[in-house]
Amino acid sequence: MIRGSVQPYGQAQSTGKPLIRIEVASAVTPGTVLSVEFLVDTGFTGHLMLTPALVRELELPYTRNRLVRLADGSTRNLALSVAQVDWDGQKQTVPVLESESQPLLGMAMLWGKRITIDAWADGDVTIS
Repeated sequence: MIRGSVQPYGQAQSTGKPLIRIEVASAVTPGTVLSVEFLVDTGFTGHLMLTPALVRELELPYTRNRLVRLADGSTRNLALSVAQVDWDGQKQTVPVLESESQPLLGMAMLWGKRITIDAWADGDVTIS
């Protein structure tokens, strides 16, 4: 089981970010392993999205660009890499898109899992 929490977002009392932390490393070259905090984003259909700075720090190998449609309906070409993650006690190799946004964990990672979010400040986020 993967656990996280809901962190308050902005000044509004009724908003928050469901966050979880997982370990990420290069799937190709041994080296740095980082514990990265991800926003659980059910509107993101991919696996993971990381900032360019994290991709460089982890030395993730670039594979190609991928055309993606963003939440606002626009399309962009984003760099695609691969990483190894510790996902509920098992190592998995997953694609990683590179963007300046907050690190995101999307539906491709959640597929086949159950996610529960207690939608209040410091509420529990569980993925099982």
